[in-house]
Amino acid sequence: MRKLKVTHFRQDPAHCTVGACAVIGNFYDNEIDYDYTKKVAYRITNEIPEYGLDSGQICLLLNRLGFNKITLVTSDTDILDYSWSKFKKKRLLITISKAIPKMKEKEYRDLLRNIYKWYKQPDYDNNIIIDYNFGKYIRGHLNRNKPVILSFNWTMFFKFAKEGDNGPDSINGDTEEHSVVVYGYNKSGVYICDSHHQYYKYKRKKYRTGFYKISWENLMTIMGKGDVFLAEDYCPE
Repeated sequence: MRKLKVTHFRQDPAHCTVGACAVIGNFYDNEIDYDYTKKVAYRITNEIPEYGLDSGQICLLLNRLGFNKITLVTSDTDILDYSWSKFKKKRLLITISKAIPKMKEKEYRDLLRNIYKWYKQPDYDNNIIIDYNFGKYIRGHLNRNKPVILSFNWTMFFKFAKEGDNGPDSINGDTEEHSVVVYGYNKSGVYICDSHHQYYKYKRKKYRTGFYKISWENLMTIMGKGDVFLAEDYCPE
């Protein structure tokens, strides 16, 4: 398959989702760039957290950029359950709304609350698919000449140390998710456009250009509970 032509933007720290959404928006409209996308993102949340935007906020940002249909393909069983995968939208919305206050961890409540806020919007044809067959959705969207945003385990792929409150923490630290754009694929893997650059040096300097390839085997490993974001039906106001 041919690779789609996308524009690479360099991100500010923790703004990988802004960079990825800017790439997608610019693919459809040359007037959308990183700075514009960042302004739209700040209208959604007054301050982008140090860990970046969560899944619901990414979907909301894509809607605000002009995409009338966003499909979130997710396997995040920390907040969703596979028993919900066959639910129609109305039932899934009710189920999510009832689940939010029952969650023990604030992080998960906030994440699911933002997904609910995005999903309940009446003026968009948004959808949630609870599934882990990410390759099918990535290939299907690209086959229709539409680039894809996905999030994966950044710490795992680049073999970084886990991060704690005061720097690397191999015992109690957390892994980090990273958002990138997939702009093409072939039998061996996917082609990535990555807005990050600050940590890509020394043995990782080959990633600094922002364009690289990940094999299907490695991608499916690092995706884990990650997400795929399928944006379409672009219609600027």
